Amino acid sequence: MRVQVDSKPAESEVHGKGARNSEILFSEEQQKVVGLRTAKVMAGTVPHVLSAPGQVAPNESQYAYITPRAAGVVRTVNAYVGQFVHAGDLLATIDSPVVGEARLELYTRLQELEIARAQADWEEMVYRNTNELIGLLRKGESPEVIQSRFTDRAVGDDRERLMTAYAQYRLAIATVERNRELNAQKLITPKQFQEVTAGYEVAHATYQSLMDQTGFEAKLANTRARQAKRQAETAVRTAEERLRIFGVKPDGTEPEGEGAKVVDTADGTLPAPEDSKVDESPVVTDTKVENQVAVKSVGVSHEAGKNSREAPVSTYSIRAPFDGTILDREMIVPGVAVDITHRIFTMANLSSVWIEASVHEGDFDLLASSHEGSEIRFRSPAYRDREFEGTVIYSGDLVDEKSRSIKLLAKAMNPDRLLKPGMFVEVEILSPRKKAAVQIPASALLDEGNRTFVFVKTSADRFVRREVDAEPPRGDLVTIRRGLAMGDEVVIAGEYKLKALSVQLASAGH
Repeated sequence: MRVQVDSKPAESEVHGKGARNSEILFSEEQQKVVGLRTAKVMAGTVPHVLSAPGQVAPNESQYAYITPRAAGVVRTVNAYVGQFVHAGDLLATIDSPVVGEARLELYTRLQELEIARAQADWEEMVYRNTNELIGLLRKGESPEVIQSRFTDRAVGDDRERLMTAYAQYRLAIATVERNRELNAQKLITPKQFQEVTAGYEVAHATYQSLMDQTGFEAKLANTRARQAKRQAETAVRTAEERLRIFGVKPDGTEPEGEGAKVVDTADGTLPAPEDSKVDESPVVTDTKVENQVAVKSVGVSHEAGKNSREAPVSTYSIRAPFDGTILDREMIVPGVAVDITHRIFTMANLSSVWIEASVHEGDFDLLASSHEGSEIRFRSPAYRDREFEGTVIYSGDLVDEKSRSIKLLAKAMNPDRLLKPGMFVEVEILSPRKKAAVQIPASALLDEGNRTFVFVKTSADRFVRREVDAEPPRGDLVTIRRGLAMGDEVVIAGEYKLKALSVQLASAGH
């Protein structure tokens, strides 16, 4: 076998450190003997691979510390560590005087609202009927016609006053007309006629004034009743909102349940009950008002009493805000006092988790091309033969002053619950390249100390050793950062024979 070293070493076109590499002559026959094969450098579309340490964290959008809304004493505990719960499942019940006061306040305000509504309905009817009555009186309708129209209609005390004044006014008109004829016939003295005329004027002024006053008073009473109704509605809404803050249904009741499972929706966002909503229905007829007030008032009192018998008004429930697993539970048992600072449950939905990777500032240039939606791969020491995937949701904007790194967040699905919060992982962030990458088969790489090199074929029987900067292999291919260019041909089989010859040449002093 003939080995020759060129007397003029050829400087490689692209060098990792600018070294000059000697050529090795290796005939085609010798290449066949050792099974030497070569391959052209390929243009790859693989992304940059940025490695960074990381750990598994809970998905913060599905992670919760559950605390009591109001201080009290634990009544029941219905959930345990490791239990999977659904949204709305009962976790615990608390006895709280504050919640009891809020419930009683709501019941009181509901009763006041019913009274205010009934009063507003009544004043509305009286106002409308009074205006209609005054209109008929101004037209001069007979008392019989007016009485027939308003037999079953509410006018209140205004009916008697108006009809009395109207009757006196009509009587005064008739008296004046009769005395006017008598005065014309000289059957009465002028003084007597003047007295009768004065009586008519007084009756007319009294009647006119009474109509004006009655109309104003009816309008004022109606306005005050409507204002009182609005104030009562505001008081009910305030009481409902206070209960919502405590996590109680806005009607003050607790959801029905079977065991620990809540069977109705009770997420604190239910609409107000019908009895506490603003009544926009038409005004009922006069004869039904009193019965309606009695029925509604009794209904509110009955509901309050019913709730009081079924469960203490001071008891409220703590429920799961979403589907998830109870990760931790404070040492609580019935009878333990708790307040709003106690994290009595910690729960999370682990069907998806976050991956937090710490990227050092030396790799920020690669991270810059990574954006929301980019892919990551990661492995855990717990599952060495398994690779997981995730999607970047945030690439970090704040550099930690101590570690000089930023935090990259990615979301990974976790259907098998293999990924546990706190678990350490090695993350590979895939960033798209701006131009095609130089790729060669991984078998072409040779190591010597901390250096990596390949043999490049420069002609039919000439080879040169060239140092390269390579990324970690991915499968059968490896991406070369520096040291090779498109068009180069590298040795992928038999390269160890070339390496041995290279070492012999070096030891011989060439």
